[in-house]
Amino acid sequence: QNYILEAERQLNENTIYKKIDFKEGILEDLARKSNNFFRYLRKKGKITDKELSYFTIEHKKTTNLGKFYLLPKIHKHLSNVPGRPIISNCGTPTEKVSEFLDDKLKPEMQKSWSFIKDTNDSISKINRIHSIPKDALLVTVDVVGLYPSIPHKAGLEALEWALNKRSCPDVATEDLIEMAEFVLSNNYFEFSDSVKQQISGTAMGTKFAPAFACLFMDQVETNFLRE
Repeated sequence: QNYILEAERQLNENTIYKKIDFKEGILEDLARKSNNFFRYLRKKGKITDKELSYFTIEHKKTTNLGKFYLLPKIHKHLSNVPGRPIISNCGTPTEKVSEFLDDKLKPEMQKSWSFIKDTNDSISKINRIHSIPKDALLVTVDVVGLYPSIPHKAGLEALEWALNKRSCPDVATEDLIEMAEFVLSNNYFEFSDSVKQQISGTAMGTKFAPAFACLFMDQVETNFLRE
């Protein structure tokens, strides 16, 4: 009961999610749009026939709505436990496009100056700092609810900013931006007996979300330190 109440509390945030009257044919239409992206890339010679076959959604295969669930944050407290929202992207019409974007964005994410892969990478970078002033303040900053808080427009602008720094792009920036907008704008999912659409940010559970969020924060941090 508490799990459901926490989910409903989050899903009632109308700046992030909205309830929709889901119509038949939406998923099939989105699957066709996804396939069109990859046919276009094959026509331009950006992917191989084998890749086209992998990324194509078969029309006979049923595509799914995303599934909303929570990962309880028991490290916070053990009563009224908050939940980390996840929207499973498996089998949805945007899954293949998100996977393709993840492959193209990860290298750019890893080039960003503030990128930290994991704890060991963080420790290694700290060890490379030879001299820290005695009056220095070491701080950490956390963005509350980062993934759903990224405005689509600002997030896409950050992607464009990062992608335009590539010296030899294999896929045009405008094509990747269009694909990213497709994923962000069509995140339909179900919970309990209702269907909702995420209208802000991205969802943990879609493959390109970590790179999208990291590149957005890279631009935010770069602009902040420049000022």
